[in-house]
Amino acid sequence: MTVWVVRAGDTGAYEQLAVNEGLACIRFSLREDITNFNSRDALRDKLVHEYYTDSTGPAISSAAGQLWNFVNEVQVGDTIVLPRKTPRVVAVGRVTGAYEYRADLDAPHTRRVEWRAVDVPRNAFDQDLLYSLGGLATVFQVRASDAKSRIEQIVTLHLAGSLSAGLTPTSAGDEEFQLDLEEQISDRILDRIRQRFSGTKLEYLVASILRASGYNALETRQGPDGGIDVVAGQGDLGFGQPRLCVQVKSGHSAIELAEYNRLQGNIRTYGADHGLLVSLGDFTRTVRNENERSFFEIRLWGPMDLVDKLLETYDALPADIQNDIPLRNRRVLIESTE
Repeated sequence: MTVWVVRAGDTGAYEQLAVNEGLACIRFSLREDITNFNSRDALRDKLVHEYYTDSTGPAISSAAGQLWNFVNEVQVGDTIVLPRKTPRVVAVGRVTGAYEYRADLDAPHTRRVEWRAVDVPRNAFDQDLLYSLGGLATVFQVRASDAKSRIEQIVTLHLAGSLSAGLTPTSAGDEEFQLDLEEQISDRILDRIRQRFSGTKLEYLVASILRASGYNALETRQGPDGGIDVVAGQGDLGFGQPRLCVQVKSGHSAIELAEYNRLQGNIRTYGADHGLLVSLGDFTRTVRNENERSFFEIRLWGPMDLVDKLLETYDALPADIQNDIPLRNRRVLIESTE
């Protein structure tokens, strides 16, 4: 059986649909049943004449090939991997049905998928697997060595709550496709944050990002007691709105609902308007679901959200942070032997 990556939109627009409905779903602007076409060339001609008139020949051929593979090459029983953007985790499942055209969906080209796990941490995958999952295409085959059994092992360990056991790096796999360099760079920056910032240093980093975003921020320095780590408000003195209570967690474990509820209580205790919960270990699915119900009260910054905010404010961050996370052209981490 084969392992396929099937993305859910450039920005992850259809990820929630895919996860909630048990689907792999793609769009490509083509609102027509692909089984109506008897060859790749016929599908390509349709795209040329009606959908992608301003695109280059190779781009149209690539789109046609991906659509064709999704219908005809992906088989029942194959493994589907969805590298998610919101949050930045990985979903893994098994194809259980043939292609279906769903005119009622914005991403109408679908395959039924039984998702085994929808929240596997990216750092659970060896580097060559991450490279293999990082192609720019929407639909492509994963070429890394022994990908299927290794991914199955990761999912099994994740579901058992023992990811740290039994995972060892392997040599790089066959990389015959263009890599999503943005994701690879973000992963390296996140590794540097984990290496250089923990405890109060991570609180300082978050407070500095808030200051660079126009807030007057104060690190409370109350210690590891589950309380508030940073308070922030708009304006020179910090009296303006919105007023924020910020809780920062540098551990590797996903934040549980109890921590989320504690922040909700602290918002009222501190007289704040909103809360911000920052975690390098990301958040449990329960917390993500609860946050949908309190969207206008609390924001969640997982690992990749923190990277994105750092990149947005990098030029305005203090020199000591820039020295710890030295970037070239604001995107490329300058490697060193330190």
